[in-house]
Amino acid sequence: MTVQRKLPLAFAGAVLTTIVAALTMLPGSAEAAVNRFEIKANSPKPEVCNNHGTVPAGTWLQNKPCGYFIGTAMSGSAFDVHETTANDYHYGHNYGGNNVCAWIPPAALSSSPSGTAEESCSAATKERISHRRSFGGDFNAGAHDETDGSPISVDPACGGGAFLNYFNSSDYNDGSLRDPAGAPSAEVQYRFTTKGSNPAMVVRDANLGWVFMDRDCVTDWRGVSFSNEDD
Repeated sequence: MTVQRKLPLAFAGAVLTTIVAALTMLPGSAEAAVNRFEIKANSPKPEVCNNHGTVPAGTWLQNKPCGYFIGTAMSGSAFDVHETTANDYHYGHNYGGNNVCAWIPPAALSSSPSGTAEESCSAATKERISHRRSFGGDFNAGAHDETDGSPISVDPACGGGAFLNYFNSSDYNDGSLRDPAGAPSAEVQYRFTTKGSNPAMVVRDANLGWVFMDRDCVTDWRGVSFSNEDD
């Protein structure tokens, strides 16, 4: 007859603690390490979203795959990959001057990891930023309308120019214009206005691509018919 021995309570507790500690290190847990990469210069725009060409300064930051432009992940900056879709879009944390959680298009990362990091972008943040009212307002078109923007004129006396970034945290409630993109064209395509104490405009320039501009640099944006419903 086999005799079953009872483990001492202290020993059983130690075993349970070891098992729990091991489980917290499994992939997908809050404590699991993720791969850190570097953003490449001249990354391709997402062909899967019917975009063509490259982003010379790095790659787009978007609120979801094929979503709104919300900044530029600058070349050489670190990006921690938390999730990758079947078409190679990546959700994660971009550092450098941004420090935001966002999505980036395919083929923007270095071929090999530059290190590891802990997860820092939650599923709740991913869900929140997928809705456009979380980062902006006064959109030029309704939700899910894929228009490029509405034409507005640039004030030739404006010396501020265009910028690649504005937001500086994952709450997307404020920011400041930075990373100069160059002089804008005489006419740009207005898309939306950011949140913030000194909000900026997101516009598409024929030469510069998607950029941020100061509202004082355009002359007729109030003539745009705004749409403010969420999606």
